[in-house]
Amino acid sequence: MKLSAVLFLTDILPHRRRLYNKIVKNKILSNNTSSEVFATLKKAGFDGIELMLPQFTKVSDADLLEVKELLQRHDMPVLSVHQQLRFFTKTRIGEISEIFRIANIFGAKVIVLHMNTVGKQIFTQDYIEAIHVLQKKHDIKVGFENMEKFFGSLHRRHSWHSDHFADLMNTNDFFITFDVQHLAHSGGDIIAFFSKNKTRIVNVHLSDYRKSIFNTNLRPLRFKHLPLGKGELPIEEFVKMLKKEKYEGLVTMEIHTDLPGICESAGKFYKIINNPS
Repeated sequence: MKLSAVLFLTDILPHRRRLYNKIVKNKILSNNTSSEVFATLKKAGFDGIELMLPQFTKVSDADLLEVKELLQRHDMPVLSVHQQLRFFTKTRIGEISEIFRIANIFGAKVIVLHMNTVGKQIFTQDYIEAIHVLQKKHDIKVGFENMEKFFGSLHRRHSWHSDHFADLMNTNDFFITFDVQHLAHSGGDIIAFFSKNKTRIVNVHLSDYRKSIFNTNLRPLRFKHLPLGKGELPIEEFVKMLKKEKYEGLVTMEIHTDLPGICESAGKFYKIINNPS
């Protein structure tokens, strides 16, 4: 398996930030030069990154090539490409085709698509076939990411409910980006889900989580995507299972923390992996 860290494209290229990107950002690159960040990530054992495409910012080929050259200079490959965050619109096939093109530029082999932006397209044969055609053409896998349960999503059980989501992925022969925090927040069992669906999972979004009365939609990040060991998830048992099952996909740390924090989580991850017991 390969260890990865989520980085926003607009954090790698700070001159491309707009107002939204300055609010929704990753702390890993704060107060550090890119050289310091990538050298530290490599030393901590990260094999590459998951590149988060920016919301509300048009990305040019020049931007992509600038990022590519910077990452190549620091020997930090893009292992997966994460679609733009969306709130009110759906991701159409044309946009997905563009994400495949971007993934090809970086040599990434996994694309992350959010289930909440797929919508009812997931039940249409044209959409299903188009995804399969794109995967085969580019030799890149789409890992559909399970989302969180919240009041407005109760009727979209296929996007967050462990069984409904997994059944839909199996029925359509799709792959999974398994976000353990999303499943835990939705009341699922992360150990049971991986055990049942391990052959479909190509990417694990790993972070810790703890329940709180403040874990509402008004404060959605306060107790979510925590560093490993800062929550109540069975992280050690889960990572041991990844090792036991000889999982060969990506483990992507989507953690809201700074550079020392994510490196500390990487250390905990490798301590579990390297423990012979």
